[in-house]
Amino acid sequence: MKDSAQLHSNKDESPGFLRGALMWRGSVSPRIFSSLLLMTCYCLLIVALDQYWRPLPHLAVTPFEYTGVVLGLVLVFRTNTGHERWWEARKLWGGIVNQSRNLVIGALNYGEVLNIGPQESLWRKEMVKWSIAFSFAARESLRNSRNLEELNDLLSQQELETLKAAGHMPLFVASKIASLIQQGRISHHIDGFVFEKLEGQRILLIDHIGACERILKTPMPLVYAIKARRFILIFLLLLPFSLIENLGFSAVFIYFLVAYPLLSLDRIGIELQNPFDTQNLSHLPLHTICDSIKLHCLALLEQSQLG
Repeated sequence: MKDSAQLHSNKDESPGFLRGALMWRGSVSPRIFSSLLLMTCYCLLIVALDQYWRPLPHLAVTPFEYTGVVLGLVLVFRTNTGHERWWEARKLWGGIVNQSRNLVIGALNYGEVLNIGPQESLWRKEMVKWSIAFSFAARESLRNSRNLEELNDLLSQQELETLKAAGHMPLFVASKIASLIQQGRISHHIDGFVFEKLEGQRILLIDHIGACERILKTPMPLVYAIKARRFILIFLLLLPFSLIENLGFSAVFIYFLVAYPLLSLDRIGIELQNPFDTQNLSHLPLHTICDSIKLHCLALLEQSQLG
């Protein structure tokens, strides 16, 4: 049986240091390989020209030491900004998980718990299935997709087609939940106090999907991204001229060691900007989160039917 630390760690991360350090899958290295190769060949060309053609202008190393510090701060800021977006999105989806569970628990346990009739039993099942559907609709909406195969066992074909045809799927589901809450109040399945509590959870679901859309539709300012990359480019174009005087062809290896982390940090900032896109590295595991919501909510429904 796996220990607690391993259960709560990244399942794709190797526990071994060397194996983890040399992992190719999930790394930004494949995505910067062409740029890194091009820049390294550029440095090799500069060194070769200096050695075999004629001496090229040499620059002092000191200015690069100062500019390197500034460049590092710029890249750290960009990476931190990307991570903040990723972490905020994860917290918002934690809220979606909590609100979905709260809706189901409230619908199954509040109100008339004795002598539940067919209509109330049907109402509770509807509340459970549409509470589950919200997370899947939100996931597909954020990914600009409409793949809802996981809901085939919960929604009818007509309900699925209607949901897929909706202009904004999460709002459609939220409207369904609001209608069910109102229906429960009118039919006296729930009282006014429970109505307010369930409606509050539904409103929070809308708040969370709205915040996720804010992250999705507000990328990092283009002017900052351009300036950061332009700074990296200028730094890497001039760096070989400070290395060739004393290092010769060894300058290529040193140049590679400098360019690799700079290009990697720049790429990591890009990958973390959109935490919902499956094409990006380390995107949020929304499939796992939605499956967890479905599993737990159906378990609560089954438990209430047995009780």
